[in-house]
Amino acid sequence: MLLLITFVPHKKQIKNLELFIIISLLAIGWLLVFLEVFFVPGITVLGIIGGAMMLAGFYYSFSFYGNSGGWMTIGITSVFMITSIFIGFKAGLWNKLSLKQSLEDSRMNEFDEAKIKAGDMGIAVSRIALSGTARFNEVNYEVNSESDFINANTTIEIVRIENRKIIVQTKK
Repeated sequence: MLLLITFVPHKKQIKNLELFIIISLLAIGWLLVFLEVFFVPGITVLGIIGGAMMLAGFYYSFSFYGNSGGWMTIGITSVFMITSIFIGFKAGLWNKLSLKQSLEDSRMNEFDEAKIKAGDMGIAVSRIALSGTARFNEVNYEVNSESDFINANTTIEIVRIENRKIIVQTKK
């Protein structure tokens, strides 16, 4: 009988356990939402699981501590989440993970119009299925087919050049 009395949890231990459960659910939920926002955006699985854990923490806070404890938990958690996400954006966590390189210096199909003109003959380097690669005067260019598909290694002719697009057709 003495052993049974020692293993029965006291009210203080139960309150501590309830508080531990609520804080654990909220903390893990916050961590998952934070990871979703800053480190793995677009996956949404972490965000959904984190949100569900936080809702469970709110539910337990209402059931264990009543309306006042539940609303206080929601208020404190909301302020904490908004503040932490604001600090995360302000600290540049997003920028540290984002791609810094840009393609500003790279332009598609930049060529000297004096070296290539309508009527020039060339060869299709790749299959031209509406667009592809062709070689004119030992230089490769991105080209567009005027109407049909053109197989690789086919002799082609430039029909016209408009808006930096080279329009070709098979040699007739």
